[in-house]
Amino acid sequence: MESPLHAHIKKQALYWLKEKVVDLCASEVKLFVKRKKLKADAMGINIRKRESRIIEVKVSRSDFLRDNVLRTPYGYHDIADYAYIMTPKELIDPSEVPEGYGLLEIDEYDHVIVKKKPIRNPNPVVDLDILMKRTARAATNEVLFKELSKEQKDVTKGTFARNPKVHLVNATCPVCKKRRKYLIKAQGQEEVTCKGRGCKTNIPLNKARIHIVTSYNDRFYKELQELMEE
Repeated sequence: MESPLHAHIKKQALYWLKEKVVDLCASEVKLFVKRKKLKADAMGINIRKRESRIIEVKVSRSDFLRDNVLRTPYGYHDIADYAYIMTPKELIDPSEVPEGYGLLEIDEYDHVIVKKKPIRNPNPVVDLDILMKRTARAATNEVLFKELSKEQKDVTKGTFARNPKVHLVNATCPVCKKRRKYLIKAQGQEEVTCKGRGCKTNIPLNKARIHIVTSYNDRFYKELQELMEE
């Protein structure tokens, strides 16, 4: 599982890439090289210069030392024009950095320092157009995943979901196209009426794209009723 520190530094890697006049950047970019599956922590593409940059984040010495990808002929430096390792301050010495890689250090205030400049790879083993497609796909998936996660987030964490009587769902009206939340019966309900001002369109639940946000069972109603009667 990714640590909070790794996730934070990975995001800072994207910010740094963007400052390098990168047109397209994304994290968790899936790559395939010589039948090997890799995943770049952060990748940036400069379309005008036709350059690619990869940043691999390391937050522990053990992770850095055991990562053989950094030292193989299909590693990040072989894939991109420029490759870097980004770490917290003084995690590794510049002399330990594999040949060709640059070293970026980030301090406690998220200031990034170039401790070692990378050497440009004159012949990346992956075509830039492929890297662009992979980066664009990763960026798109991240946006869609965040939106979907936000829409489906269950603030109750399933507390009342067992043997539900009612679902709280998101549904889109086919006429006004507004996506709203509706309470529906867990069994047997066929449609809801759009809540849009002046719309009142019937939304067929068997056709609409719905997501269950959370569910409510008899326990929820009992606890709610007790609170209301106090």
